[in-house]
Amino acid sequence: MRAERLDAVRGALEAARESWDGDGAISLAVGVDYVPGEPVEVFARKRGPRWDFSDGGRAVRLAAKPTSWLAAAERVVAKEGMNVNRAGVVFVPVFERPGRDLAALVLRLGDVSHAVHAELLELE
Repeated sequence: MRAERLDAVRGALEAARESWDGDGAISLAVGVDYVPGEPVEVFARKRGPRWDFSDGGRAVRLAAKPTSWLAAAERVVAKEGMNVNRAGVVFVPVFERPGRDLAALVLRLGDVSHAVHAELLELE
């Protein structure tokens, strides 16, 4: 299943890059749902060699920011080397380089966003 998700994200990223004139942005479904009918999406923006990936704050927003949400979210994202800001956005900035698998990073961020949502639901 993960290989299928990875192939889908790779294809979407490649198609987007081919349509851009250098820079651009795209929303990528990562093949999992926060809850049924609420898919996890990662927003990717490219500016020069820099990429910014985020969940747009959706994991935290859907969990309705329970008490102590930031500390809990910080614990979850730290395990995977990701970030969360005070607005609730789970994100990671990276620079493009040969050999870097951006699609795998997108899936990781999506999975971390999903884990943040699940952890915050446990706080309620």
